[in-house]
Amino acid sequence: MRLICEYFNAHTCRSCNWIEQDYSQQLLQKESIIRKELNVQFPFEKSTSSSTKGFRNRAKMSVTGTSSDPIIGLTGEDHLDQGRKLLHCPIHHPKLNTVIEALPDFIREFNLIPYQIESKQGELKGLILFYSPGSDHMYLRFVLRSKECVSRIIKLLPKLQNQFPFLKCVTANIQPTPHAILEGKEEIFITEQKFIDHSLGQITLALSPQAFVQTNVEVATKLYQTAAAWIAEIKPNKMLELFCGQGAFSFFAAQSAKEILGIEINEDAVNTANQTAKKLQLSHVSFEAKDAHDAPSIGADLLLVNPPRRGLTDSIKIILESMPQHLIYSSCSVETLAKDIQKLSTQYRMIKIQLFDLFPHTEHFETLVMLERKN
Repeated sequence: MRLICEYFNAHTCRSCNWIEQDYSQQLLQKESIIRKELNVQFPFEKSTSSSTKGFRNRAKMSVTGTSSDPIIGLTGEDHLDQGRKLLHCPIHHPKLNTVIEALPDFIREFNLIPYQIESKQGELKGLILFYSPGSDHMYLRFVLRSKECVSRIIKLLPKLQNQFPFLKCVTANIQPTPHAILEGKEEIFITEQKFIDHSLGQITLALSPQAFVQTNVEVATKLYQTAAAWIAEIKPNKMLELFCGQGAFSFFAAQSAKEILGIEINEDAVNTANQTAKKLQLSHVSFEAKDAHDAPSIGADLLLVNPPRRGLTDSIKIILESMPQHLIYSSCSVETLAKDIQKLSTQYRMIKIQLFDLFPHTEHFETLVMLERKN
């Protein structure tokens, strides 16, 4: 079944470059890519499909135009400041679109001046939203050039939350550089609440606005559940998770390991993960703010990694030095996954592979692999 998108047909947005293909064919093509890249010689687990519309729970929108005529969507193609309006994307969760469609009126009323890329003038660069369906909580981040209009965002908050009571956390992210960097390091909380509840199946995590989060909650939940089922088969004494974000893999595996340590460079994510562990009374699950390649040696017999698109890079030394019996690798780039597995191939062999389609209508997907030490 194909999804019809007016923005794609009008060439306003071509991000979903596979959208004209039948969804079943998309899955078959992705499975073929995995077989080729990983040189798979055994059947892998049944692929996990997604809803084909309304599945995306996170939106990143540019803001161009003027304060009287703001354009929320994408920057222009020929001229970056001539934005492309995209208010009701069919792959966005409907509640994201509800807020996005209302924001131009708030921008006008509170005189939030869109940033002009060419002249480097103005304040409002973009908007980042995430909605968690299980908790009915949303966060909204205003990405700004400076703190000049923070006071106006504080004034708009009561009206915004009155219209959207599920909007629990609102921040101003300060990104002063003129380069194409999505967000800055400084986060100013406009609401008292500094995180949202993020429900994944039976587990509710504390999610800070700057923490990494998978954009497709439906399929991400199945990803964590599957990894937990694989871990339950192993029953490790000690588990180390690298690039753990807010700790989802660790929390799903909590009943199957005697000790779990998560490593994540983002301090906000680590703080909220430790809050979640305390709330869930999981004293054997803890998190530390470190770079992955500086992870302490805890004698883990299971190592789980969920690196960014660039792969393990220097942190691969943790695996080769500690040599855990099992390794579970969740990857958003099958190309870098293949390179990392090749580096480990003298010591480890693949025993399980499963595709999780977090990104329908594109060539992207998540691959979950279990490797076992050869000796």
